[in-house]
Amino acid sequence: MANDLQYLVRQHYQEGTEDQLFKTLTAFDLAGMVDIPDGTTKNLPYIQMISTGDYTKYTNQTLKDVKTGNDQIVINTTPMVSFALDDIDVEEDYIKSSSEVTSNASYQIKRRIDGDFFAQVSNAKWKYDANGFGRNTTLTSLSPITLAPGGSQNISTTYGKAKAGLTNTGVNGGKLALCVDDFAIADLTTLGMETNVQGVADVSYTRGFGGMFGGMKIYGVSTLYATTTLDLATNPTAGDYVDLQGVRFTFVAAIGTAGDVLIGVSADASCQNLVAAVNAAAGAGSTYTDISSQDRALLEGLTATDGTNLATFVSKNGAILARSSMTNAANDFAVQVIYHVIMEKGAIKMAFKGVKAESAREPLKLVTNYHIYARYGFKVPELSKSRMCVIPVVSLAAEA
Repeated sequence: MANDLQYLVRQHYQEGTEDQLFKTLTAFDLAGMVDIPDGTTKNLPYIQMISTGDYTKYTNQTLKDVKTGNDQIVINTTPMVSFALDDIDVEEDYIKSSSEVTSNASYQIKRRIDGDFFAQVSNAKWKYDANGFGRNTTLTSLSPITLAPGGSQNISTTYGKAKAGLTNTGVNGGKLALCVDDFAIADLTTLGMETNVQGVADVSYTRGFGGMFGGMKIYGVSTLYATTTLDLATNPTAGDYVDLQGVRFTFVAAIGTAGDVLIGVSADASCQNLVAAVNAAAGAGSTYTDISSQDRALLEGLTATDGTNLATFVSKNGAILARSSMTNAANDFAVQVIYHVIMEKGAIKMAFKGVKAESAREPLKLVTNYHIYARYGFKVPELSKSRMCVIPVVSLAAEA
């Protein structure tokens, strides 16, 4: 008779996954944590700022109204990893299989949480782009900066002036954190980023902390927000392809192989088929052939949107690193942008309900289905928007 170890295994997955998240989530270091013991919503009331006036002796002051506002944070996201185990496998491979599954689940849930966290940069009030420091309207309207290392480097100026813009508006410079991708970390290290800072716990390094630069704590983040656009000026030719996060989609006259995308009657139709293939939307088996589960996992956090014969790609998992091989050179990717950010710690609020693991027994089998999931929500309160500055950086130049 097989031993019933499902509850032991379930608890192991729950505690192991939560422990890994605590050690690795960059969001835990940067977010302002909000406790929601009951329900899923919490009000975040605030008092609007009041400007100063001047007092003249023996004259009455004009009293100003105290005005309030209210933000709400809602726990509304539940990333889940599901799998099945047979009791025989549990008995024979418990330690090996459980550690591997825990590591995989932790990594996938971490990417979801950190990706959603850094997607909040779109709410930043301020931007620093090629036109300097100013108000951020929409990310797509910004002019990205091409960072230049070496003797003519502009990295110190870019991050330094972005910080100066924030501190000039009253943000506490001592609480600022600069979040960049790992490519920028390499350049910052070359420029002399201070590392081995005393008083920082080792766990902070596993959450991405890399040292100091320009008086700011630096975090290397692999889940920054990134965008690019594919222009299909003409209908693709059979054999043309695009690579996204290392996953290839090939335009063909008749689908059959994983990653095939059917060439439509027009460039717009072909673009729609590509968008469906990237998003795993309706059309699998007719307008595209689905990719492997391994490749699908690589594309997690990447979404595509059709815009006639333009496809816009948005990533919550760092640089898209898109490339194409097209018969018509006019079919190509525009500049690829990744959004670095300087923020006051705590500007983005996070409510986290922890990690849960549930199990359900399948009838007539020695198989248990496990579901590991987290519950969380993010909010950038109105007053916190002015404590963030987004910096659009070119991650890959436009294709020629």
